[in-house]
Amino acid sequence: MAALEQFPELAEPALVVLDFTGVELATSSYLNEVLVPLRDHLRLRRQPGYAVAANLSEKVREEIEEMLRRSGDAFLTCATDPSSHITDVQLCGKLDDKLQETLKLVSRKRETTAAQLHEESRSIDMVGATAWNNRLASLAAKSLVVEILQGRTKKYRPVLEVA
Repeated sequence: MAALEQFPELAEPALVVLDFTGVELATSSYLNEVLVPLRDHLRLRRQPGYAVAANLSEKVREEIEEMLRRSGDAFLTCATDPSSHITDVQLCGKLDDKLQETLKLVSRKRETTAAQLHEESRSIDMVGATAWNNRLASLAAKSLVVEILQGRTKKYRPVLEVA
């Protein structure tokens, strides 16, 4: 989509708030053509952007939920107050149980690595570090966690704290 290329480069990784204030209705087919491609485009840039949909009307939220339910995807939503502070962060759509659990662990720890999650959960979850890497990569692909490269190690932290 040519419009995506018009989005300015970011100087550093940043939260990109897509403000839906005043939008009463957007169809799920429209949102499918705009919201997810924009999220994916921003995330894959040299300096990634992490898209969050803000200030959704009930009808727009329902359309986003429908779109995400069909595609098995998830997207962060929130509200903003008059001074642009983010409130009421929610996960729209659905994650499978393992991804949901992983997102909760990352949120609780604030910052972590796959190796740390593997080490801390070995007695409970009998999966290897590769499984944790895959789960974290899936969350990063959905722009639910920020991926920070430090040397050869990838650290992850939540984009926003889900309520």
